[in-house]
Amino acid sequence: MRNGATLMPAALYNKSAVPTRQTVISIVFTIALLSAADPAWMTKPISHWDETDARQVLSSSPWVKKTVPVELPDLTPQQRRDGGATGGGRGTGIGAIDGAVFTPGAPKSNAPKRYPGALILRWESASPIRVAELKAHELGAPDWEGDYYAIAVYHVPGFDSDQKIPAGVLKSLAILKREGKKDLKPARVEILQEEGGSLIVVYLFPRTEEITKEDRRLEFVAQIGRLSLAQYFFTEEMQFQGKLEL
Repeated sequence: MRNGATLMPAALYNKSAVPTRQTVISIVFTIALLSAADPAWMTKPISHWDETDARQVLSSSPWVKKTVPVELPDLTPQQRRDGGATGGGRGTGIGAIDGAVFTPGAPKSNAPKRYPGALILRWESASPIRVAELKAHELGAPDWEGDYYAIAVYHVPGFDSDQKIPAGVLKSLAILKREGKKDLKPARVEILQEEGGSLIVVYLFPRTEEITKEDRRLEFVAQIGRLSLAQYFFTEEMQFQGKLEL
């Protein structure tokens, strides 16, 4: 005994109770494999998805991205005139839409700043997204006529009720970039109302120029009012059961 403590006899010390370095590494590796496992919806045929699978697709899948846009500074009257506006109006380029509807009462600044909120981007025309919206009973999902690559931006702050939404301006301020190829421009833009007053802006790109697996990285770039956003999509990830889904 020493200071009231009893020493454990060496014969009673169980070395097997202490995990070895190899055991620890094995446990960590197993946990990593489990964490990296594909979500359940990826291993099922679409027809076998349930509502839980559908909601996972709509919240965390290669066709859905969360992005925080940059709020651009408002233009001076001279910049507006240079952009094509006359008589004190606004042009049709950057800053053509009144940014005050996005940040009411905010002081004007000459420097871009991060918008205090995230927007959700969905590659709406992809079959997994369309099916997931049905199985999740999602009301108000975008719909359109014609064969397009459709990208929707959700939770866009709404405009004042007395303002017209200039879809033509939104169309002119959006592109879909592909490395080494000509940028795609939307054929049209549609705007839908969400509950709570926010908007869904749907960009419809013609399929006359096919996007393939070889395009690898796609970059969607758009400006909505003074909100500027850019987001990558990767074709390698946007495949379901061996087929590119766009």
